[in-house]
Amino acid sequence: MRRLLAALAATCTVVAGAAAVVPEPAGATAPAAATSTAPAAAPGTVTRTVIGHSVRGRPIRAFYRGDPGATHVLVVLGQMHGDEKAGPATARWLKKHLTPKPGTGIWVVPTMNPDGDARRTRTNARGVDLNRNWPTSGWSDARRGTRYWGGPRPASEPETRAMIAFLRKVTPDYIASIHQPLRGIGRSGRDVPWEKRLARNLHLPRRHFGVGNPSGTISPTLTGWYDSTLGRHGVATTIEYGARTSLRFRTKVAGRGIARAARVR
Repeated sequence: MRRLLAALAATCTVVAGAAAVVPEPAGATAPAAATSTAPAAAPGTVTRTVIGHSVRGRPIRAFYRGDPGATHVLVVLGQMHGDEKAGPATARWLKKHLTPKPGTGIWVVPTMNPDGDARRTRTNARGVDLNRNWPTSGWSDARRGTRYWGGPRPASEPETRAMIAFLRKVTPDYIASIHQPLRGIGRSGRDVPWEKRLARNLHLPRRHFGVGNPSGTISPTLTGWYDSTLGRHGVATTIEYGARTSLRFRTKVAGRGIARAARVR
């Protein structure tokens, strides 16, 4: 997977050591046309890029660790709903502590909804549920004014469009999309061994998570969109933590468990 190297080498901030933080250049934007999925940095570094911006202009950041020439890549999305706070802790732990094995890499997006995270709301700043806003046959503009409104049109929100562009460039083998509080591993059947590894490592049952889209249509979610659009490259899976999680679970247990299930550790 070598399609993001040129673009990210130009726009990323490379940090020597997992815990270091430095500001992005002024005016940083989402990467342009790309030629590699892994940035040109040594395996022991963390590379940071801005993949887009929220409705209120907050940056949506992604961090890469691993082999610059990785052919096996995991994406972990810590948060899509701003009132679900455990996933970003997993993302931060992975960013700081995980060293992927040779030939692999991990992209960590702590949140794709920084406005909701700041306001502690499920929706983004325009009141859209970002996990109902993906452009699939199951998208609907119903339920306006509720926590589950899919927006005025498919992919209407800048946060959704940023993630779509990012995933089209990275085309990961595995995506772990973390949520709360339904406690389970989303069961799609597309990669049962991966689902079972997640369930075993995170001590969660495999369950079906529906969003109420009509029968015969594809759910307007990240997982529904990725699996139906880019599924030849990999699989996206919803991970639902419980309403309450221990610090150990949402850091070491979940971080190591997801990485091992994706075989990047």
